[in-house]
Amino acid sequence: MQILSIHLKNIKSHRDTELSFSSGINVLSGPNGAGKSTVFEAIGYAMFGVDAKDFVSNVDRFLTIGTKKGEISVVFRADDGETYRVSRTVGTGVKWLLAKEIGGGFEVEDHARIEETEARVAEILGLDNGRPLAEQFKLVIGPFQNDFLGPFIIKQGTKRKDAFDEILGIDAWRKTEIGTRGLLNAVQKRIEILTAEVEGKQEQLAVLPDKTVELAAIRNDAAGRLKDLKDKEPTLVTMDAQLVQLEAQEKAIAALNGDVQVLNSRITEGNGKIAEQNLRIEESQKALKIVEKSKHGMEAFDKIEACLVELRQKDQQRRVVEKEVVGLEQEALRLSQLLEHERTEIGKAGKQLDAEQEKINTARKELQPDAQMSAAAACVPELRNELEAKRGKRALLDGRRESMLEGKEKLAEGVCPYFQEQCHNIAGTESRDVFSSRIEEQDRQVTELDDQIKELALKLKDAESAEKILNNHTIRLHELDRQADGLEERYIRNRERADGLETITKQLTEAARLVEVRKADLKKSFSDLDVAIAQAEQERLQHQPARDAYTANLNVAQDLEPRLLHLQKMQRLLETLTGEINVKQGELAKKKGGFEPEQLQKVRLDKETLLAEVATLRQQIIDLERNAERLVSEINHLNKIQVEIEAKQVEIKSFKEKEKLVKFLRTQVFKNVSAQLSERFREEISLRADRIYRTIAESDEELNWGDNYQIVLRDMQDGAIRERSDDQLSGGQMMSAVVALRLALLQTIGARVAFFDEPTSNLDAARRENLAQAFRAIDVGREEVTEHWYDQLFLVSHDVAFTEITDKIIEL
Repeated sequence: MQILSIHLKNIKSHRDTELSFSSGINVLSGPNGAGKSTVFEAIGYAMFGVDAKDFVSNVDRFLTIGTKKGEISVVFRADDGETYRVSRTVGTGVKWLLAKEIGGGFEVEDHARIEETEARVAEILGLDNGRPLAEQFKLVIGPFQNDFLGPFIIKQGTKRKDAFDEILGIDAWRKTEIGTRGLLNAVQKRIEILTAEVEGKQEQLAVLPDKTVELAAIRNDAAGRLKDLKDKEPTLVTMDAQLVQLEAQEKAIAALNGDVQVLNSRITEGNGKIAEQNLRIEESQKALKIVEKSKHGMEAFDKIEACLVELRQKDQQRRVVEKEVVGLEQEALRLSQLLEHERTEIGKAGKQLDAEQEKINTARKELQPDAQMSAAAACVPELRNELEAKRGKRALLDGRRESMLEGKEKLAEGVCPYFQEQCHNIAGTESRDVFSSRIEEQDRQVTELDDQIKELALKLKDAESAEKILNNHTIRLHELDRQADGLEERYIRNRERADGLETITKQLTEAARLVEVRKADLKKSFSDLDVAIAQAEQERLQHQPARDAYTANLNVAQDLEPRLLHLQKMQRLLETLTGEINVKQGELAKKKGGFEPEQLQKVRLDKETLLAEVATLRQQIIDLERNAERLVSEINHLNKIQVEIEAKQVEIKSFKEKEKLVKFLRTQVFKNVSAQLSERFREEISLRADRIYRTIAESDEELNWGDNYQIVLRDMQDGAIRERSDDQLSGGQMMSAVVALRLALLQTIGARVAFFDEPTSNLDAARRENLAQAFRAIDVGREEVTEHWYDQLFLVSHDVAFTEITDKIIEL
């Protein structure tokens, strides 16, 4: 098997890195932080399924800073020559895909779950030994840099033994032996529980014979009582028929008695109602006489009442007219007040408008500009232009003066002020001062310009002040024009208001005329109305008693005929009831003649006695049947318990056989196999590791992997065997021994690829070089070291010794 290449995208420091590898030994070299160990971690993550949290505390730290997702792809060739690509993403929604190269491209295999992908990769790598790929990588194939010494330096022998048993895969026997201890306890506990249950159920079975005898006695008693019940039932039927006949006679007599009583009650009530109806007829006859006597007075009352209605309507008309007159008088008063108010307001407004017009005229005269100020304001643009020209000329003179000063300095140094180089015209001669007179002339011109600028500035200031005053006057005149326009509008509105006085005067005259007209109508049409109303009310009072008597008795008098008819109807009904009661009394006498109440009472008592006896027998039979059902249920339950006891006894026998088997396996098999496998692995690995160690250390020390996987070095000192282990070994000796043992472990478990991260730590120069030669010896398969058992070996190292023995150096 050979890893061909790896592609890392957004993994730690590798934003987009692709590396290719050769067979044999590959060395990754580069400065710290270049991402050498990250390449090993990426191979473990993508190819062996190691969890990212085994490298970093948080999955996000396995990604490049600022990214949310990364991917690792590893291309490798299997032992059968087929090429595969395994890829795994980092971040949310992790995908692990295996693809096979077909026709120059990779075709992804269809796996439903990650577990299927892992199993397929393990099969291709030849590591399908039942242990997870990630576990094999972390423990043996590619231990992390900090875990390289790992279990080798554990001080406690028991913990170290547990760690290496797990690495070698023989911890399953020890764990099985420990685990079966609980199984044995569970089996023994189950036997105890079943035995206790059997004993308890056997105690329950002791009452089974007694319950069988009790059931037979109950069934015999129930049969006897059932026979007595059947004997009494015919007598009860005969007695029921006799009682029904007697009770029917009793009910018929009671019904006739009820009918007679009802008829007597109705006859008595009818006689009372007839007497009451006679009184009502007498009342109607008296009322009729009163109505006839008071009819003339009632008619006179109605006539006067109709006259009063007409008079009151006329009175309402008078009030409407009076109200109209009051309204007209109020309107005339309002118009008179309005006319006076308007005249006063119009006079005030005219005076106020004249005063405001006078103020505006005065202000206009004050704002008229004089000729001198207007002339000064007109000179502002000319003065500004002249002043700007003088200032520009002044600035130009300043620039020229600076240039002349600079030229004077350069000329004094013998440098041409124009070409900025040595002047040959004045070389070897005394310097000539050609700029001083010009500068003095410039200063004189500047002084004159300053005086002129000052004078122009003063004139401009006065002109601008005059211009500002004129502008303010213009604005004020515009404001006065606006006020004059508004004043004219108010003059117009005031004149229109004065014109409206004539309309108000006309309205006032018309209102006064209407008041006089309506008052004349009142006097003419309603002068004697109050006298007529008073006379009519007096006459109505005279006829009021006759009208009240007529109204109070009219309804009663009109009810005379219906009351007479109702009396006749009631008399006919009374005669009918009298005939019905005579018939009912005859039937009642006939029924009582053939009926004996004492006989009915005796039959009822006899039936109640017989019913009580029958009910008692039936309840006794029901109770006996319930007891029988209960006993049958209990007996069936006991029979089931008997079956359960037999089944549990069989189960107890089976568990005792299992107990014997588990004890045998724990004492004779599991306990010994783990120790025997450990010893065999240690012997084989010690033999291979010793040869590798001797090559690395170049010493005559023997490396032995002792009990509890303790590293032991043996040599001869003063003719005696000396053994050293743990703290007695130097750092270099310990590292050399660990490297040798790890190489031997890889060969033992059958891994064809391995990863070593900084294996030369704590080794001196000689040992580092020897370790490199040992790797090369393994690579070429030298007999004195070991046979060539791997396809690829990956190392992270800064050591120059490895550059001479490696097949490929990858610089990061």
